[in-house]
Amino acid sequence: MTIETISVRPAGVPSRPRVHCQAVGAPPVTTMSGIRAVLFDVDGVIADTAVLHAAAWRRLAVEVGLGFDDRLADAVRGVTREESLDIVLGDRRLSRRRRTEWMDRKNRYYVEALGQLAERDLLPGVMTLMDDLSRLGIRIAAVSASRNAGTVLEKLAVTDRFEVVIDGQAAGPGTGASNRYLAAAAAMGVGATQCAVIEDSAAGIEAATAARMKVVGIGTPVRMAGADLVFESLSGVRGDMLIRWLSPGG
Repeated sequence: MTIETISVRPAGVPSRPRVHCQAVGAPPVTTMSGIRAVLFDVDGVIADTAVLHAAAWRRLAVEVGLGFDDRLADAVRGVTREESLDIVLGDRRLSRRRRTEWMDRKNRYYVEALGQLAERDLLPGVMTLMDDLSRLGIRIAAVSASRNAGTVLEKLAVTDRFEVVIDGQAAGPGTGASNRYLAAAAAMGVGATQCAVIEDSAAGIEAATAARMKVVGIGTPVRMAGADLVFESLSGVRGDMLIRWLSPGG
């Protein structure tokens, strides 16, 4: 397995500027359950930025004469910029230069939309759940395919809540989602089977399952097929309940 370059803030260390370093092991925490770490997807779980990604792709598609419907909007959830472009293009082929140009244009539209993002846009239940997990000694990380995930976390004022942050910028192009989850687990010194992932996309659920992690789906049961638990949102979901439900015999 290739471990990506990631951002790490050791547990218990006060807030300080994030630095990039190689993932290193840390002594695993001890809990009363099999789950020792929870990995939060960013877009659609921490904030509803998935709709901003879709809107940016839709704007690009209209400008270049391509169709973009709700099916495509759902398909680009939780995948990289390169994979999203392939989905939007369908059978159409572009030169490498034109692909880069279109991805950069889509990213500009998305970053423009992020300018309005603020703490108020943190989705209901997220902060309470993070507080609960911290009190239980459960370690938390943020894992995303988006290269702008760090910016999203900063605008939501939650960057320092996560011991590890892995995004598309840190991981680099072509890195599989399951590897991003595994890199987060390795950085915290926690085994893959001791991690739970909170995801809102079918692609993310598939990747987390491939990494042998428990999966909590946020959305409809149909779209979240394959998750171990499914919630419409994190509102009202408490940490002790979540860990108990995900534990063997829970």
